[in-house]
Amino acid sequence: MKGSYTVKVCNRRVTFSIQLDRNITIICGDSATGKTTLINSISFYEELGEKSGVTIESLKECHTLHGKNWFDDLQKISDSFVFIDEGNEFISSNEFAVAIQNTDNYYVFVTRENLFQIPYSVNSVLELRKTTSRFKHTYNRTYPVYDRVEWFSTEKQEVNTYITEDSNSGNELFSFIADRSGIKCISAKGKSNILAKMKEYSGGKTLVIADGAAFGANMAEIYNYIKRHPEDVFIYLPESFEWLLLASKVVNDKEIEEILKSPSDHIESETYFSWEQFFTELLVTKTKDTVAKYNKKKLNKYYLQEKNVEKVINTVKNGF
Repeated sequence: MKGSYTVKVCNRRVTFSIQLDRNITIICGDSATGKTTLINSISFYEELGEKSGVTIESLKECHTLHGKNWFDDLQKISDSFVFIDEGNEFISSNEFAVAIQNTDNYYVFVTRENLFQIPYSVNSVLELRKTTSRFKHTYNRTYPVYDRVEWFSTEKQEVNTYITEDSNSGNELFSFIADRSGIKCISAKGKSNILAKMKEYSGGKTLVIADGAAFGANMAEIYNYIKRHPEDVFIYLPESFEWLLLASKVVNDKEIEEILKSPSDHIESETYFSWEQFFTELLVTKTKDTVAKYNKKKLNKYYLQEKNVEKVINTVKNGF
């Protein structure tokens, strides 16, 4: 499955409107915001259809997954939206993470947990909020949780330290950029180590650079730290380093431009569990047997040419 969808679930008391842009969506939020009601409504509709008193507006079938027979039930579901409540312990297991890979469903987790075994985007972490209430009927919509974070802006004061997620090509490029300005560039050597590095280099101005497409589970602790240090820590979360290179047009290609306008229309969930996988493959494919041949482990010097470095810097500056 690919594409963006809106799902509306309505019972006698409440209407839910949910936006699904990727194969993994997390719906979180405080108690009494309707999360359990959402799951129950879909479950009632599955069992009783129109007799349930629930209506569902969706281009794809909606299913719930629960209980000890979840694996067998999952094998029967395809090309559907699968909703799973946090009460199901299997959602935090590696077995489940493996089982949902290479499937053509979109998965919606209604949970306050951070699912570290599943790569999901910071843009896919949503919360339910009441929008209106009329004639004893409530209307709830999903909204991005992290759209209010204080993202890095070039209008802010100069930073002293860059912290990159890994030590591969992305770190090479940002180290090169940092060296030109006398800035330290530190590799966290994994997204799970970023918070510790932020604390280690506290006291100055720090810019964190990580792959937003798979950073959703790690974002909560980073977000809370940034809120406590709003003038000292900034964050830049492109989809991935490969996305940044593609968006910077260091490789001129009309098809790339079209894909970047609406990635969800091109990224097949059955093939790509995370968008960063797609953008890596796209860049590797488009540069194969060219002077710009891309290698994730070791950065091709083509990308360190002055004109290409400036393109990346300009994309970072304009990408907020």
